[in-house]
This record gives sequence, structure tokens and C-alpha cells, in this order.
Amino acid sequence: MTDTARQAVLTCRDLTKTYTEGPEEVQVLAGINLDVYPGERLAIVGSSGSGKTTLLNLLGGLDLASGGAVALAGKNYADMNEKQRGQWRNRQLGFVYQFHHLLAEFTALENAAMPLLIRGTPMKQAKTEALKLLDRVKVSHRAEHKPAELSGGERQRVALARALVSQPACVLLDEPTGNLDQHTGQEVQQLLTELAEGSGTAFIVVTHDPLMAAKQQRILRLENGLLISD
Repeated sequence: MTDTARQAVLTCRDLTKTYTEGPEEVQVLAGINLDVYPGERLAIVGSSGSGKTTLLNLLGGLDLASGGAVALAGKNYADMNEKQRGQWRNRQLGFVYQFHHLLAEFTALENAAMPLLIRGTPMKQAKTEALKLLDRVKVSHRAEHKPAELSGGERQRVALARALVSQPACVLLDEPTGNLDQHTGQEVQQLLTELAEGSGTAFIVVTHDPLMAAKQQRILRLENGLLISD
């Protein structure tokens, strides 16, 4: 890798993914190269079935590539075992999904603190840090409410706080506004912009929403297994 590539928070080289379906092998990704830098907001767009979620799972170390390499904050996923990858994700990555995946039995504050609690951070310290993030995403007044008591937009804001509480190098977002009305989606997008500019964290957004994509600094289209500038 070049010096410039080594400064990237997330890098992949010649990334491929092939699935076996019966007697056939289906290639979903055909050699992806990507560098993502601190504070960058990147959108990945593409038709349904183009492999966007597969790519996101590889970038997040949730699945391993058939070929090539992915490095997060300078460490190659392939050089780590499953436990080590999980620990590295906990420190360096945040995830936000279309459906918030908050834990129903916990409050917004407890949900936001969860990555720190999993790491072993003392409860008081974890909640203090989580409350700061809830305040940044403008839902600290709902800290003691459980997900069922929150609106869709509030739940997604809590999910953003949870993704950022560990001060990760990168946040991966899979259709983060896909389950929201247009107005709430615009609010979440504005929040993403503010958070990226203020934290130095990189944001990679997979989206079908052209308005969401257009708000990012860079747009790449996944087509025929390759990423191309849109």
C-alpha cells in the first residue's frame, strides 16, 4: 500500500466475494479497491441485488472475503481470529441499520452505552459518555425511555449515539433513513453531516435514496461487482 492508503481509516484491495449456489459459483464482488479517510462521508449506491450489503458486511468484518484484503485502522481482518475481529470492531467501528436494532428491554441511555459496557467500561462511566452522545443527537431528554416509547426518528438517533459512543474510526450505515418519513430522514441526514464534521469519524452510507447519496462528499456505484464513480 502507498503512504496515502495507510492513512486511510478503512482500506480494501482487490476484494472479491463468491457464493456457491448448487453446482454454480456466483461472483458478487469482482475486485473492489477503496480508501476511506477520516471525516469523509461516502455513499455507495446500486440496484437491489448488486452486492451492497455483502460489501458492507465485508468492510465491517462480519463476513470474510473470497479474495483480497480489508484493513480497518491499519489492521487486516484476515490476520485476526473471530474474537479479535469482534474486539477490533467494538473499538474502531460503529453500525447503523435501516431498522435500529435497539434492545427493547433497555432504556435509550443503556442502549447507547452498550458498546462500552460490552468492552468492560464501568457502568457509571459508560452512561456518562452515552449521555453526551444522546445530547449531541438531541435525544438526551428521552434517555430513560425504552425503544417502544420512542418515535422512529428518535430510535435512529439513539442508534447513531450507540454507533459513535466508542469514538470509532468509521461508521457503516445500511439504509439509515429507509424506514423514516422524508422530513425525519432529512433531519437524520443533517445530523450525520454535523457528526462527521465534528468527530473526524468516517461515514460510509449504503442507500437507495438519491437525496441521501447527494448529501455525501463522494458517491460510488456498485455495478457488475465493481465500484465506479457515480
